[in-house]
Amino acid sequence: MPRRPPRPAAVVILAVLVAALAAWTAMTLSWPAFRALDDRLLPRPLDPRSALAQVAAAVALVALPTLQYLALLALAFWASRRRLRQLSVALLLMAALGWGATALFRLLVDRPHPAQALDVITVQHSAYPAAHLVSATITAIGVGAVFAVTRRSVRARFLWQTGATGVVLLVAVDRWLLGAHHVSDLVGGLLLGGVVAVLSLVVTGVRVPVPHDLVTEMVRSRQPDAETDGPPRRAAVIVNPSKVLDWVTFRRQVEYELSERGWTHPLWIETTVDDPGRAMTRQAVDAGVDLVLGAGGDGTIRVICAGLAGSGIPFGLIPSGTGNLLARNIGIPLDRAAALEVALDGVDKGVDLVEIRVDDGPPDHFAVMGGIGIDAVIMEGTNPDLKKAVGSAAYFVSAARNANHPALHTTIQVDDAPPLRRRAHVIVVGNVGYLQANIPLIPDAKYDDGLLDVMVASPRTAADWVRITTRVLTRQRRSDEQLDRITGKKVTITVEERDQYQLDGDTVGECGTMVAEVKPGALVLRVPRTSGTSAGQPADALEQSTEDHLEEARG
Repeated sequence: MPRRPPRPAAVVILAVLVAALAAWTAMTLSWPAFRALDDRLLPRPLDPRSALAQVAAAVALVALPTLQYLALLALAFWASRRRLRQLSVALLLMAALGWGATALFRLLVDRPHPAQALDVITVQHSAYPAAHLVSATITAIGVGAVFAVTRRSVRARFLWQTGATGVVLLVAVDRWLLGAHHVSDLVGGLLLGGVVAVLSLVVTGVRVPVPHDLVTEMVRSRQPDAETDGPPRRAAVIVNPSKVLDWVTFRRQVEYELSERGWTHPLWIETTVDDPGRAMTRQAVDAGVDLVLGAGGDGTIRVICAGLAGSGIPFGLIPSGTGNLLARNIGIPLDRAAALEVALDGVDKGVDLVEIRVDDGPPDHFAVMGGIGIDAVIMEGTNPDLKKAVGSAAYFVSAARNANHPALHTTIQVDDAPPLRRRAHVIVVGNVGYLQANIPLIPDAKYDDGLLDVMVASPRTAADWVRITTRVLTRQRRSDEQLDRITGKKVTITVEERDQYQLDGDTVGECGTMVAEVKPGALVLRVPRTSGTSAGQPADALEQSTEDHLEEARG
């Protein structure tokens, strides 16, 4: 998904800060009047034994830039664990650029500290710019961005902005009292810190916490709610609690964004160990909500998609698992805040689902891929604790353990074509084509083309495995007797030896026969506004296929 362009206000702020830093640095280093003014503004030297000197030295030690950058790194880790990926990268960038830019300035500008500087460990290196002020400014803006992204209350954000401003001023006064810097050094530190922080936020696509936004929210919160045309809109939020680490923050984000757009209080529903979302989705549909938001892994998302098939209710996907394959293939961002924005402000798009029947059982659906054999065995054998710890790498551990899984004697029939008989290791039916790390398992598969794609791999030796894997990774499309790629609307797979089968990465059980049939436009998915339709499928034809399916479901 292309990153949303930064707001004009953020770009203007960044440009002003860069220009101000360049001008201020030039005047500080080359204008004699500035140097004279700096000397006149120096405070009286402190007695090292005085209480004021001791307090000032302690404040400087607590505000050490290294400690502040470590705090930013800790915040970045906290944000990454809560799937606020853009915010996490922004905080990491702030720490790295803050440290690097200060070191570069010190290398290029060797300005000595004032002669009266108190002899303490925090007065070292070049005086311009004031490193304590650089890190304090960056930290203040960085934490402010965390408050804004996690949608802390207006009161909390106002208190932080006020308190952070006071802390930055305290650090500036402390450095001045210690005689560690001239006033121009302090101003240079403030400007460099502002440039680094705002640049990091703009580059990573995180909203810059502009003060006038907070004022606007404070004024709006005191005004009576405006009357809206038509009945109020309501959303249902289906959450897998094992996948959402910070429930309080997530709930606050969702309710804030809905309220800002005039939606009523949402219906919150949690999945359980026994039910990954079937009854929850049915409850949301029966409640007649206008939108369903789903936060969970691929298994939870699949069940929600199946429950919404043919309902016409838009689905806003908030990826919260390890694979997030549907989100990756459709272009929904993996950052939670960005995904929530797409779920509320994106466009509705008809997406195919695949209806599946196993051994003449009741119908089910999947949105990504289904398969029989070694891929399902790998999913079943993946340790959930290891998966939480190392993510998708856990699948490779399971794959190594199950490398000797026997091939299956398989018959595959697609539509009315003659059946294929293979001794297959891998049998996959795909609605989309890409795995994690952008691996093109079925590169021609499209989620809105009204077709399903079947891949059958029948290697006999280790050399065959290497050749087939290379062909898949390099996106070679030709087929042979050891790699079949078939496209159609309905496929029937029969295996002589019953084996595990998986749907969207979750092993469901064992089967001997699997019948999969595509249902064009069965799901209305909220996608980024930049997403287009698949090649060869115009938007009006796609919308018509969605309407046809909905009419069929109602009938």
